[in-house]
Amino acid sequence: MIEQNMKNEKNFRGVFTSDMLPKQVKKDENGIINLDISTGPGTHWVCYFNDSNNNFIEYFDPFGVEHSITIPNGNYMISELNEEIEDHFNGKSPIIFDVHQATSRFIIKLDKGFTIDFEGGNLHEILGFESKVYDQPKQRGKYIADISKGIDDIFIHCDLITSLYNEGTSDILYLFSPLNPPGSMIVINEINPLFEEVNRKDYIDSVRMYITDQNDNIIDLNHQRVIYKLILD
Repeated sequence: MIEQNMKNEKNFRGVFTSDMLPKQVKKDENGIINLDISTGPGTHWVCYFNDSNNNFIEYFDPFGVEHSITIPNGNYMISELNEEIEDHFNGKSPIIFDVHQATSRFIIKLDKGFTIDFEGGNLHEILGFESKVYDQPKQRGKYIADISKGIDDIFIHCDLITSLYNEGTSDILYLFSPLNPPGSMIVINEINPLFEEVNRKDYIDSVRMYITDQNDNIIDLNHQRVIYKLILD
């Protein structure tokens, strides 16, 4: 009955259950989906519209409310990214991220009928995917994941010291190379105190400490609080 009433609607694709969705979504198409499977009694109805002016498909519930997955600003491990997506679906998520440890590539696992579009934004660059739509059940990223955004070494600077570094002098107090696997936070093991001579001969009225990468770029910590513990002996 619904499909018969909608047959004259422009770009109307049809009425589907969640397990009988088209494999490819056409430009500007719209349709109606029951979130139950074809053998079920039928539960919640939604309609969708593939907006060619945007990089996503919009879908609406019977009250006309648009739904979208919003990942709050923060620092995420892969498990937390999956939790955010799972919360959106109120249970089992049809989209799961995983890591292939041997190749340092991310993996996408999709339930039947779902796609993920990486054509907009830069998330695909961090996760090592191409800027395209992925629609296969399991797909591995083409590139090595760059979840640390190119940070190979971390340097802690302090303007109270002048140390020897690369045959010159620097205010580098400590440096280390993270060994965290893809999809995990950068973990810093306990640092053994390293004492350097203070370059002030009178009094100390201020101290500046900051963190850079191997290219001397200030590391963006995404507004996370940083606590320095400086031991003066």
